[in-house]
Amino acid sequence: MKTSYIAAGLLVLALGLWMASGAFSSDDAASEVAGDQNTTGEQNSASGSDTTPLAKPIKVEYIDVQLEPRSRDIILQGQLEPRRHLHMRAETSSIVETISIEKGARVNKGDTIVSLSLDGRETDLMEAQAQLQTARSQQKAAASLRQKGLQSQVQLEQTQAQLASARAQLSRIQRDIENTKIIAPFAGLVNAVPVEVGEMIDRGAVVAELVDNSRFIVTAQVAQQLLSQLTLNADIDVKLITGDTLPGKLTYISSVADAASRSFSVEAEVDNVDGKYAAGVSASLVVPIEKVEAIFITPSALSLGDDGGLGVKIIDENQEVVFTPIDLVSSTLEGAWVTGIPDNSKVITLGQGFVKPGQKVEPVKAATASEEAS
Repeated sequence: MKTSYIAAGLLVLALGLWMASGAFSSDDAASEVAGDQNTTGEQNSASGSDTTPLAKPIKVEYIDVQLEPRSRDIILQGQLEPRRHLHMRAETSSIVETISIEKGARVNKGDTIVSLSLDGRETDLMEAQAQLQTARSQQKAAASLRQKGLQSQVQLEQTQAQLASARAQLSRIQRDIENTKIIAPFAGLVNAVPVEVGEMIDRGAVVAELVDNSRFIVTAQVAQQLLSQLTLNADIDVKLITGDTLPGKLTYISSVADAASRSFSVEAEVDNVDGKYAAGVSASLVVPIEKVEAIFITPSALSLGDDGGLGVKIIDENQEVVFTPIDLVSSTLEGAWVTGIPDNSKVITLGQGFVKPGQKVEPVKAATASEEAS
């Protein structure tokens, strides 16, 4: 379907150029044919012959084309997504004391972004450390008495349980103190810090948004008809809407189709060199599937065959017009890469609308025609 739209668009452009250039072939041909007919008519009148004069072949402009290696690609529409995107949440309740990193700044793994107030946690730590010391002494004494037979096994186990409880309490307080520092778990860009100094926040509140944009994941959907042509870890190109192209690799192909669209998710990874690009930018995955020998032609050279198929008109060794069907490989605003045209063919670029397959023509090379015009 997409190829049909591209072909139709190229044909419309070709017809416009044809209409604008109609004078090239029609005027020259008409004047030449008229002159020949007048001359022949005068000669026939003088001789009394009724022989009908033959029209002179129409002039057409052509170019020589040569095959070049080209890649036939599958193009999938998608967008850049960061490799990792994390909303960092507070793991304890407290007051925001300091904000060390402002939004938009880069951080390394382990850097502190936001610090919360200890709010009496130092006292809790000292108390837990003292309780642990007491529990250790009690357990040590109970073990000694048990060896001498002066303490029951139950009493020994009670002191061991108290020691374990004291250790757990100290560990919880230490972890709670550590949680007052919001630390970057990986290097990246701080995209947002939605808190203010002095603000009271609860456990689970978002305190920072961290984005790892050193690499991008490019996500796209592929139709089930094209799935078999994709290969995992294949080298691909990612064309951004900005016009830039980045090299990448196909890293994921879903094995289950989307229930609604019946398409499959695919992913590719690309490097974000110097952090130049931003996440969310629209991108196209260009996946090469085969190498072909193709020819680049402009839209003005396109014609429609009797069956409605797209093709070009070429000039054979007898200087007769031959319609040649083509297959589209890729297209740009300047023209299209196509297959189906023999190497070193003479493709008609001007006047093809006035001639039909099998008709004899007078070919004029494009460069020669432009020189004569100048």
